[in-house]
Amino acid sequence: MVLSVTLNPSVDHALFVDELLVGDTNRVKRVETDAGGKGVNLSRVLCELGGTTVATGFLGGAPGAYVTSVLDGQGVAHAFVTVAGDTRTNFSVEDVAKNRPTTFNQSGPQISEENLNELLDRVRERLPQIRWLAMGGSLPPGVPKDIFKTLVLMAHEAGVKSLVDADGEPMRLAMEAKPDFIKPNDREATRLLSREVATRNDALKAATDLYRQLGGGDRIVVISRGAGGAVLACREGLYDGVSPSVEMRSTIGCGDSMLGGMLAAMYAEKDVVESFSWGLAAGAATAATDGTEIARRGMVDELLPKVKVERDFEGSLMEADLI
Repeated sequence: MVLSVTLNPSVDHALFVDELLVGDTNRVKRVETDAGGKGVNLSRVLCELGGTTVATGFLGGAPGAYVTSVLDGQGVAHAFVTVAGDTRTNFSVEDVAKNRPTTFNQSGPQISEENLNELLDRVRERLPQIRWLAMGGSLPPGVPKDIFKTLVLMAHEAGVKSLVDADGEPMRLAMEAKPDFIKPNDREATRLLSREVATRNDALKAATDLYRQLGGGDRIVVISRGAGGAVLACREGLYDGVSPSVEMRSTIGCGDSMLGGMLAAMYAEKDVVESFSWGLAAGAATAATDGTEIARRGMVDELLPKVKVERDFEGSLMEADLI
């Protein structure tokens, strides 16, 4: 089982316009609403692909009730902590002409110390029942920046594998605890390493360096690169993954879907490299859906044979002290 932790879930509204006109009136063609947040998306994709998962985190007010209704509708188990404030509402304006979203994200509700302790207790209670603790996303007000580090250490103590998909200081602090799996995108990797990660070779080198920072061995590093696919560093070596070609409709949730696909494959006892292919297929399936919608099983199955994963034999991961 996978326990996902989303500290700052959201209700996501996608507004579709023919072309975004800054400083002018824009006529909205249609609006789509969905539940969002990294762990929420991961659990939804994981459930869609046959994995077992429970989603936890903080929810409040009518927006929080909407998130639980979406999860209930998809059969995703959840155990969220109820907070006094409202779960945040995010907006994305989908520019059909340029095929890219402009997003507006709220900061989220204030989290009390009591809320935080209740969440940690819920995670602690679930640890004996799970194989993976997956966490990520932004932090709402009141949550300390070292929360992911705390959760990773809890997972280590319980013999549970940990996955972190975060940015900035929360990710840097989590790295100190040596999580089992991290997935920054290229921009997040740039900030994490304080150097540009723009090209395929940049990403391969960045994945290698991050893998070394985690201590190598069974650790997993994936750097997602949008339409450029993703790279993987793991015990088996360094791999470049090319996503199948799809009509790109939205980039929202693609990285979360990639992780959901990978964990679903691992749940089905696939090895890391094959799981990477599943992740690429799931990410592409989400990219081919409108707005904030997530990957569906039928499209993932259709895209999986079209994924290309090649080992980078010029990589330098295979040193004895790392494997």
